[in-house]
Amino acid sequence: MEQKGVLRSWNDNKGFGFIRADNKDFFVHISSVRGERRPLQGEAVYFVGGKDEKGRLRAQHMRSAELSIDRPAIRRKPSNQANTSAVKPNKPSHRQRQQTPASLKRTLSLMVILCAAPAIGAWQAFANNAVFWPLLVYFSMSLLSIWQYSRDKHNAQTGAWRIPEKQLHTVELLGGWPGALLAQQLLRHKTKKASYQGVFWLIVLVHQVYWLDQLGFDGQLLQQILSKF
Repeated sequence: MEQKGVLRSWNDNKGFGFIRADNKDFFVHISSVRGERRPLQGEAVYFVGGKDEKGRLRAQHMRSAELSIDRPAIRRKPSNQANTSAVKPNKPSHRQRQQTPASLKRTLSLMVILCAAPAIGAWQAFANNAVFWPLLVYFSMSLLSIWQYSRDKHNAQTGAWRIPEKQLHTVELLGGWPGALLAQQLLRHKTKKASYQGVFWLIVLVHQVYWLDQLGFDGQLLQQILSKF
C-alpha cells in the first residue's frame, strides 16, 4: 500500500536517498524509482514501505506525486557532464553570486555621475525661473522607458511582438535615458548589442553636453558652435 512522503535527501551521483514519512526515514535506491525523470530532493513522493534483510526501513517502490510514464533510462547512472549541467542552474558559483551586488553598485554609481549635470540644471531651471517641465519630463520618460524595457524583454522571452528599437531610442532621447540605463542593468536587456549601445550612449552624450553647456556657459557655447554650421 502506497504512502505519501517527502524525499528529504537525495544523492544523484550515488543514486540513493531517504524519504521522510510519519517521522520515519525510509532508504530508497534508484533501482526502486519509477517515472519519467530522476528524483529531486524535497519533492513529494509516493512509495511502498518495507524492510531489508537487516530489518531497516526501505522503500520497495517510489514514484513522484506527478502522474508520468515510467522510463527505465532514468535508473541508469548519469554521466558527469549531465550532472554538471543539472547542478549549475540550481547552484551558482560563489563568483556568480557575488556579481549581482557589485554590478548594482557600479550601476548606481554611474547613474549618480551621469545624472548630476541634468539634475542640477533641471533644478536650477525650477528654482530660478519656476520652470518645472525638465524635472517632469525626465521622471515621466524614465518611467516609460523602464516599462518599455520590461515589456520588450517579456515579449522576447515569450515570442511576442517586440518593441522597435527606434521607439526605445526615441523615449531615451526625450529624457528617458536614466530609466533606460537602470532597466538595462537590472533586467540584463539590450546590453550586448553593440549597435544599440552605440546609439544609446550617443543619446546620453547629447544630454550631457547640453546641460554642461547650460551650467558652465549659459548655453552660449553650443549656440556659437552650431552657428558656424
